[in-house]
Amino acid sequence: MDSNDFTGYSSREIFREAMRQEEPADIGMLSAKVGGLSVKGLTRLRNGVITKLVYPMLTAKTLREVADESRELAGKLQALGIAKEAHVVLDELHSDGKGQLVNVKLLCKPMSRYIIRTEAGVDDNEGTAGVSGRLLNIFGGGETFDMNYLRGSKTQAAFQGTFSVPVDADPLKTLSITGVQRMVSNRPYSSHDEMLRSLVFDYQARDILLRSIHNVGYSLSWRNICNLGATASQALRTEAGHSLKSSVTYQATLDTRDSPRLPTSGSLIKVLAEAAGLDGIGDTRFVKSQIQLQTNQDLGGGYLVSTGVQGGLMWNLDRGKRSRLADRFFLGGSTSIRGFEYHGIGPRDGNDSIGGDLYYAAGVSLLTPLPFVTTDSLKGHVWANAGQLALLDARGLLRRSGEIHRFLMSPSAAVGVGIVYNHSVVRAEFSLCLPVIATATDRPKAGPQLGFGITFL
Repeated sequence: MDSNDFTGYSSREIFREAMRQEEPADIGMLSAKVGGLSVKGLTRLRNGVITKLVYPMLTAKTLREVADESRELAGKLQALGIAKEAHVVLDELHSDGKGQLVNVKLLCKPMSRYIIRTEAGVDDNEGTAGVSGRLLNIFGGGETFDMNYLRGSKTQAAFQGTFSVPVDADPLKTLSITGVQRMVSNRPYSSHDEMLRSLVFDYQARDILLRSIHNVGYSLSWRNICNLGATASQALRTEAGHSLKSSVTYQATLDTRDSPRLPTSGSLIKVLAEAAGLDGIGDTRFVKSQIQLQTNQDLGGGYLVSTGVQGGLMWNLDRGKRSRLADRFFLGGSTSIRGFEYHGIGPRDGNDSIGGDLYYAAGVSLLTPLPFVTTDSLKGHVWANAGQLALLDARGLLRRSGEIHRFLMSPSAAVGVGIVYNHSVVRAEFSLCLPVIATATDRPKAGPQLGFGITFL
């Protein structure tokens, strides 16, 4: 059987039944139901899971419905990680006087029980390397356990383990628990390291037709601002030490782009909401929201235009206190607002970037064909970026009216030209940058700038 043919009709009775009709008939509309089911090749499949998976097929009333539901069953077995390959054969049809009884056979190749691999990547201008492993179909219902260990140019060490369970045998709905421990060096933009230990519970629901993802989660995070440098500012010294955050999050993503790295069409809408400390656990209380929008259009002739807007607000609920450094927004860099150093926009104390509670950013990019270049993976790039970041005071306000005007009407901005290379795993940019507006606390970066990552403004 051809591996691309999920369903084979091996019974001549189908055609004989059609020939008995006085007028041509759609074979798929013949009355039929499942008379038997056999699954071959799988050694690990729980009875409760297969019962839920086959129920829609058992309610089919026509030959077409039987075939469609059989293909759906084969696809779910693969999506759940239970079967590496799954093919369906419909045969041995018999009539019970009310229609055809169809025998369904699933010919499967089981998925490997584990995967171990080394990996290297680049994201947000950081190179990482490490090892990862995955255990698949642990209890016969598509359960997985993922582990990875990474080191990078900023990440000194990171370990993560995630156990995921499909909900109601549906590969589009998963419940997971994740444990994370990560030590990150925030130098040179801020003279400290940060240790993060988190336990995260997450429910995810995906809609393939709408291309949307919804996540609802709870996390308990223990943070430690540590290893302060000799020149660390007073703001960092005040923040140094341990803090505990208990938060509930919701994230909705609608992504119709044809590529996350260099899209030629489609749009992205991502909304994130977080509430921390409302359950009385932890020493930080806030509500936080972010939104990200991107549109992409093919102008023809190899020209593409991309526009992006994003913004965020964090409102501290502990009156008389400022937000914590570990929870704030940061802005600037080759994957954010180009033409500025990494985290080089917004409030600073001495040489340390201390982030903010309120920000916005916008960018437009024109990607062009290059002379003597035939591949679409390499493009010319003309861009303009702008944005601003502000830190609220202990009352949750900008301190002076002049700051409000500066925040709204005087964004930091830069323009530039360069080239973009779309690799299969990462997008790389080389730009010649010209900062045109910068505040006294910004760190503009004129001239050449390299950027590596997946998501760019």
